[in-house]
Amino acid sequence: MGSSPDDDVNDDFSARRFVEHVSERVLVGALLALFIHQKESLIILALMTLLEPVFQKAVEAVGDILGWLRRLHHLRKLNCAPGYNAFIGHTVPLFKAVGKYPCTWDLFAFWSSAKAPKPVRVQIFTRHCVVIADPEPIKRVFNSNIKNYGKDTEFAYNPFLDILGTGLVTSEGESWKRQRGRISQALRMEILDDVVDIATRAVDRLCVKLEKIRGTGEEIELAEEFRLLTLQVIGEAILSLSPEESDEVMPNLYLPIMEECNRRSLEPWRAYLPNKEYFDHKDRVKKLNAYVIKLIRQRWKLKHSVTATPNADDSIDNPHADILDRVLADVPKSEYGPEVERQMCDEIKTFLLAGHETSAAMLIWTTWELAKAPEKMKIATEEAKKVYKNSEKKNKKTPSRDDLNGLEYIVGALKESLRLYSVVPVVTRKCLGDDYLGGEFIPKGTTVIISVQGVHHREDLWENAQAFEPKRFVGNETDETGNYSYLPFIQGPRNCLGQYLALLEARVVMANLLRKFKFTSSRETNGAKHTKMIPIAPADGIWF
Repeated sequence: MGSSPDDDVNDDFSARRFVEHVSERVLVGALLALFIHQKESLIILALMTLLEPVFQKAVEAVGDILGWLRRLHHLRKLNCAPGYNAFIGHTVPLFKAVGKYPCTWDLFAFWSSAKAPKPVRVQIFTRHCVVIADPEPIKRVFNSNIKNYGKDTEFAYNPFLDILGTGLVTSEGESWKRQRGRISQALRMEILDDVVDIATRAVDRLCVKLEKIRGTGEEIELAEEFRLLTLQVIGEAILSLSPEESDEVMPNLYLPIMEECNRRSLEPWRAYLPNKEYFDHKDRVKKLNAYVIKLIRQRWKLKHSVTATPNADDSIDNPHADILDRVLADVPKSEYGPEVERQMCDEIKTFLLAGHETSAAMLIWTTWELAKAPEKMKIATEEAKKVYKNSEKKNKKTPSRDDLNGLEYIVGALKESLRLYSVVPVVTRKCLGDDYLGGEFIPKGTTVIISVQGVHHREDLWENAQAFEPKRFVGNETDETGNYSYLPFIQGPRNCLGQYLALLEARVVMANLLRKFKFTSSRETNGAKHTKMIPIAPADGIWF
């Protein structure tokens, strides 16, 4: 009779336990021999001490091999994605898809949605994975059994650690709780009011640039303009950077680092090739870290200088303090030092990544989809004009957050672009203990790939799933019902803290552009998705 997974768990052979048992016996024997053959026993003890690290490594290697074989035994019972090779799994079809259509993320979506709600087995080199694209198992991973699924810093997040470090995205346990609490406090409602003004100033600067080419027939590539704009917004919101400083620092340091990190996610060998790109990347990371830490030190010294006023502008109680002020206000003077600076640096870089990439992608894809659909563009434009006209009647320089809630169709369009383009197409977790997903046994150590794109494009979950329909999100709470079919900001306890900031910023930018300009596509190549970038951006920009 075959054994059940539970039997395997109970009877699972533990190499470490066996070796520890043997080691104890050897040690006792050596101590006893000490009284009989002193010289021989001393030699044995010396050898045991010297060889202990090697012995431990050997034990770990045996444990890893046994764990790998156990995962293979259980996972081969699952539906297997096409293109499997007994030696390297699905590595060949996945790497053939790099830079092509369908791309790697498309394959994950096809494979997982075809077998949903069951997970699909995928092997990348020697790494055992399952891909899921169904709300129920996704809810288990993100919420009901969240403690069993850790962040996958060894694999999926590894190429981005130069930016993410030990910030909120990659942290676990008490470190995560501490950071999330600190950042939640920093993102109180008052900062959202500031974001309205910051985003308005940023889009006004873009409008000046657009006015210069209005009626000239000259085209402009908006994807990159949105990246710079959202960097200006998050740079000012976090660090009070001027737009000039943001435009000087970010394109020269941050954006090239992100480009290299994205390339390494699908071309992992780049992290080990000592070529010019390798050393340029290391140099940029070093300079960006030094720049951010310098800003932190300057702000801390200002906060604690002799002339500093208690509860002045750097206080978390000040409604106009930036995010760095608010985070530093939570750090006791006795704890501040190099380790806190390093951690703060990682948190700020995480803010930069999360705070602008998704927003920029959301803006460009929404603009593109509306430009393709004149009737939808008309609805969005009229709504923007109405909300801003009503605000002007109240003698307001800019609409309040409450006024901006009237941009229901524009917000629907922004949310729909996040669904249709799934700008973060996959999220990964490490299974820390045996579990069941979609009715299938998932052994400890398995990498779980959540295909966000797969669940967003399922026809049985979304009517006419491949169409751009902003009305899906107008007048209902489709994205907040907790049904785990809409995941641009994830759901559950580890959902994105900046989602409200991102949507608020995006609606301000979109409404201002639509009420002032008409956008017409100027190139036939517009609309192709980049196959190597996360978040998903246009392949060659989008020109209007």
